[in-house]
This record gives sequence, C-alpha cells and structure tokens, in this order.
Amino acid sequence: MRHEAFARRTNWLVDITVEMAGKRKLVIEYDGSYWHADKTGLDIEKSRDLLAAGYLVARLREHPLPPLPIDDPNYAEFIVYSAMPAPDETIERVRQWTSRRDEESTPHS
Repeated sequence: MRHEAFARRTNWLVDITVEMAGKRKLVIEYDGSYWHADKTGLDIEKSRDLLAAGYLVARLREHPLPPLPIDDPNYAEFIVYSAMPAPDETIERVRQWTSRRDEESTPHS
C-alpha cells in the first residue's frame, strides 16, 4: 500500500484492508508474539503512517506482547491468545469498535 502521507516508508504491506461505508478504510494487522517480539518500533511507525493516511487501524496483538504507545481515536488494539483463539469474538469486537468510530465521525444534525 502506498500513500503520500507515509513519512517513514514509501509503502507498507498490510495484513487485511476492509472497505467501509463511505470513504473510510480499515486496516487490520495481526501481531503474533513470536514474529513481533522485537518489532515494536516498526509496528509503531507503520501504525502512525497508516493513521496519517486516514485509515482506521486495528491491531490484534497476541499475548504477551505489550501495548503500543499510540494515542489516536482511529487506533485500537485487541489482545488475542494463540492457545485460546476466538476469531468470531475478536472480529465482533473490531466490528463494534469500527461502528463506534463511524458514529463519532458522522456529523449529527
């Protein structure tokens, strides 16, 4: 994926993109604890670039990865457990979060 707002790289590979109602796009990243144990800095940079480009960013962070220090209303993290996967529950939590983001960003009359 490329965007002129990316400041840290010219392009990023993302795990999942979702076209939402309107012009919003959601990026879902899965951070497995083994592969992302030493990638905190890269995960932060990627998330900040995606946010700067206007994406909603949902990170599924496998326990025991620590949370990333990102404070943005268009960013959320969801803890997942490899030993107890609950994909339907996790996707429902992401769906609820994106619904709240849509409600908050829609102008009310």
